[in-house]
Amino acid sequence: MKKHFSFNLICFIGVLTAAVMILLTILAATGSFHYRKTELLIRTGSSEKTYDGTPLTSSRWFLVSGELSKEHELIVETRGSQTEIGKSENVAMIKVVDSSGLDVTDQYSIKTEFGDLIVERRKLTFLSEDGEKVWDGKPLVQHKVYLVNGRVYGGNTWEAYEFNEPTRVGIYQNTYQIRITDPEGTDVSDNYEIELTFGKLTIRQGYLVISSGSETKEYDGQELSNSDCRIVEGGVAEGHKLQVQAVGSIREVGFCRNTIQATITDEDGKDVTNLYDITLNTGLLTITPRRLTVRTHDITRPYYDPPIQDDWSLVGGTLLEGDELRIVTRQQNNTGYDEEIGTFDNTESYYEIHNSKNYKDKTGCYQISFLYGTLVLTD
Repeated sequence: MKKHFSFNLICFIGVLTAAVMILLTILAATGSFHYRKTELLIRTGSSEKTYDGTPLTSSRWFLVSGELSKEHELIVETRGSQTEIGKSENVAMIKVVDSSGLDVTDQYSIKTEFGDLIVERRKLTFLSEDGEKVWDGKPLVQHKVYLVNGRVYGGNTWEAYEFNEPTRVGIYQNTYQIRITDPEGTDVSDNYEIELTFGKLTIRQGYLVISSGSETKEYDGQELSNSDCRIVEGGVAEGHKLQVQAVGSIREVGFCRNTIQATITDEDGKDVTNLYDITLNTGLLTITPRRLTVRTHDITRPYYDPPIQDDWSLVGGTLLEGDELRIVTRQQNNTGYDEEIGTFDNTESYYEIHNSKNYKDKTGCYQISFLYGTLVLTD
């Protein structure tokens, strides 16, 4: 009896289980029943670079949240790619397989966060060369351009065009444009950040020769200058104005150049001096020493007597006001200067000139000629 009951119970449980499974299958097929799927959050990697003509990719990815069943494997294949300037998502193909390789992705609720692939413009700096000439009515052409910073990639080449070619006197920028093309000839300039630096184009008016005056005088304590200044060759363009002056000056004995200051302005008052090749022939300002003539006196005295103090006279020229002349003659240089009794020229042993007000030494400002008297030393 118990055996029969147990058998019936087992059959009932089996039939009930089968019925439940059939019912669940029908509910799932009709959408009346849903399994609770495991949620996964997957993030793909980001990357960036400057443009080099090759694709930018990133194979990195991360399982940010959620957990796979131990029998399952997550397969992520990143497919994002960015070659040109710009930004795109690092998209990916995602699936889950079981240990036998069967796709069980539908057992999961997969969310994605795609990283960014960013290609930025590569910076290039170009520089055009300077150029200059004297005006001849023809354009000034200077088409040399240098890539001074950065480089082009992927077989790309660059060319400069649309140069500035001025014809009138003046200073201009050597402007131009840059075009970059790929090996197929397609313009890819937008893939670069291009900085243009311009050289200077100068068309000069011509040559101009300016001379300043020369002058010489004897030292008189006053400043020597000469304002004479003139164009001796060439001329300025119509509408241009020349302002020129000689500014050299000297006060003491010596010489200096009569320096010239020349400025040329255009109709708008703008300084255009550098449009001219100017030669300055500076004059010479010279102050010569003031000439004096001194005569020493004839002196006769015993060898051992004290010297006579006033034994010279200024017989030619004059001292400037405030300047004082001091002379020590051979006779005044006391006994012992000569070791013997006899007759000699009463020469100068020492002299100096200084200003009595400021004690400045003025000796170099004078040139003294001496006329010698006779010195007789007796026994």
